[in-house]
Amino acid sequence: MKLLRIIFIIMLFSTLTAIGYAQDGKIQLQWSNAEDAVMYEFEVASVSLSKNQPAPQKKTIYRTTEVYTPGLELDLNVLGGKNLRKLYYRVRPLDLDKNPLGPYTASVSLAKGLLNPQKPAITPYPSHRPTPLYPVYAWIPVLNAARYDIEVTNKMPENPNGNTGSVYRINTYSINEGFDCYETQPYSKPGTYYWRVIAIDEAGQPMGNYSDATMFKIPNSPARWASFGDSITHGGGAISNPPTDERFDYTSYLPFPVKNIGKSGDTAAALAARFDADVLPFSPQYLIILGGSNSIRGGTSGEAVIASLETIKQKCIASGITPIFLTLPPLNPERIQRVFNQPTAEDWSEEMAKVNAYIKTQPYFVDIYSRLVNGQGILPVKYSQDGLHPDISGKKIMGQTVRDYVTKLNLK
Repeated sequence: MKLLRIIFIIMLFSTLTAIGYAQDGKIQLQWSNAEDAVMYEFEVASVSLSKNQPAPQKKTIYRTTEVYTPGLELDLNVLGGKNLRKLYYRVRPLDLDKNPLGPYTASVSLAKGLLNPQKPAITPYPSHRPTPLYPVYAWIPVLNAARYDIEVTNKMPENPNGNTGSVYRINTYSINEGFDCYETQPYSKPGTYYWRVIAIDEAGQPMGNYSDATMFKIPNSPARWASFGDSITHGGGAISNPPTDERFDYTSYLPFPVKNIGKSGDTAAALAARFDADVLPFSPQYLIILGGSNSIRGGTSGEAVIASLETIKQKCIASGITPIFLTLPPLNPERIQRVFNQPTAEDWSEEMAKVNAYIKTQPYFVDIYSRLVNGQGILPVKYSQDGLHPDISGKKIMGQTVRDYVTKLNLK
């Protein structure tokens, strides 16, 4: 009997080890993503407060402004062993300068959070738009994680919430920090896919298990409309918001579905180079094109950008696609330097003007530059926190301008 008991204990230990270990002493919390929030102020108090009521200093247990996702995992040690049922948290959105963008949320009991979670929480961004060609995967950071492993499968994983890779894995990534992963492989083959993430500690051990698998589909049908461009098209904005939030996709404000073929980081030359592989599989009738911002701010001449856009135009014509060009939006070099620590070419405005003048000679074009520029000739902070990517307010203007143009010409 003693031997059987020892064997049972060994088997039990092996089973526990196989599913990873979960951290004790933390709680997982999530809330709705506020519009254009760069970060959140998170506060825990020993009293329930209204949205506009300041927290008395003696009642404040914990406060931080270093939260860049709509949720967090909180170390319970910062609460001093207090009863969770007697503590309340609330959050409010902040801009880059940590100025409030709105009031606090109503207080919520900490006891409603998930104690000692076994798996990462996926950042929930409901979307009815077609899956972008280059998906982005996002989650709530796991406390004390050293890295994250992300896998993509072509079937539902056979080991839901396990800690070993699926036999259906077709792609995998590892990132050392952060809370999102940008896909580098295009998903143009029709099918149903899944992605999930697991946190790994400094010793290389799984911290719990994989997250729930999230499904995305690539339909077996051509896209009547598609958008082609860099990160401004791909989506994302307000510095810390990834393209998973459809509010940062200007085409989400159009009254018809648009296939997003944007890819973050692209130059005009890169767009021309990937046209055949990324655009043609979807056989769009109309292609909305916005490219060249990265080229211009990096010092590429307007003439070189125009040459790439002309190549894209000719490829469209040869393939029976109607190209609709958008003028390049203005930049804000000071904000770009502050956020990305990258300089902007001194002659960016002159070179951009050349590109936009070319675009305005095309049979189909939409002028978004004039809708976004301010009196100083730059992209104002009210439309873009980082000086490069229009935020939700800016994307709404872009979407509405394109919508008005399409409606006027009855292109639908």
